[in-house]
Amino acid sequence: MTTTPTHGPRLQVAVAHQDPYVAAGISALLRSQMDLLVHVGEPSDCTADVLVTDYEAALRRAEAGASVRRPARMPVSLIVTDQVAGWQVRRAVDAGIRGYMLQDCTGDELAEAVRSVGAGRRYLSPLVAEHLLDALSYDVPTARQLEVLKLIALGLSNKDISRRLGIGERTVKTHVKAILGKLGERTRTAAMAEAMRRGMLGEGRRRVALPAGA
Repeated sequence: MTTTPTHGPRLQVAVAHQDPYVAAGISALLRSQMDLLVHVGEPSDCTADVLVTDYEAALRRAEAGASVRRPARMPVSLIVTDQVAGWQVRRAVDAGIRGYMLQDCTGDELAEAVRSVGAGRRYLSPLVAEHLLDALSYDVPTARQLEVLKLIALGLSNKDISRRLGIGERTVKTHVKAILGKLGERTRTAAMAEAMRRGMLGEGRRRVALPAGA
């Protein structure tokens, strides 16, 4: 891996990934870069410049930040994940995520992504960008609509979904109508087939592991 000499303050990077093995690999790769100061664990909003994290944590952080007053300086999130379905990438970008990388990226690619998002630019790995372009042609279901979609796939009726989620049956019908519209289908069966094609029912992961070194 190529190391970069530091001239001035180093970029402070926090690594907080739900998979401890991935977190360890990311940390090892980034610590070889002289211009990056890396620590593992949730960042202090007043010190970290970039947060390297997993997909779910990044979305939770983005959604929570949108509902409260954000501190003047918060770390920019960079996702490292195996989730590459177009709708997943689109949802992350729409939520304000600046960087999105796959777990099989090289150390140099990861370091470049950290520097880019730390400088205020976007950085998407090529495959992620390709899936994002595909997803721009359709509307992405909301988090609640995805919950309903997965319950439909299990064969639950509107009444069953209503009980499972603790919402009114009329609300479920509204969600189902919206889901069919976003998937461009008229029936539940056709909608499930299209959802499977788009990777919305558990087919959006790419089974890869971050290398120990690159």
